[in-house]
Amino acid sequence: MDGYILLSHGSKVKASNEASFKVLEELRKNIQNIELAFLELAEPDFENAVKLLIKAGATSIKVLPLFLAPGKHVKEDIPSLREVCSKKYKIEITVLEHIGANSGYVKLIEDILLFGR
Repeated sequence: MDGYILLSHGSKVKASNEASFKVLEELRKNIQNIELAFLELAEPDFENAVKLLIKAGATSIKVLPLFLAPGKHVKEDIPSLREVCSKKYKIEITVLEHIGANSGYVKLIEDILLFGR
């Protein structure tokens, strides 16, 4: 069974983190075994999200980094976390392209700019 992690940066601003949890709750209406993790400044962290999914029965995990650009976190930190947790918990973890690289994201920006939606 697949598990999914939305991986956000995390913030000192509580409302910012709460916005990520609202997205998670909307996604849970249609996707089972999905968790939110923060890279820093908030909880749960990546490893705790992995543990929650394993406890729920996940045998593999797909991670969607909610980052716009391929900076240090996307290029170095996230792959490192994937490697450590994959080995430690003996589970396949696949990191998907960061959300900013997805053509659907570009289309969303275009629709908002041109049509206000």
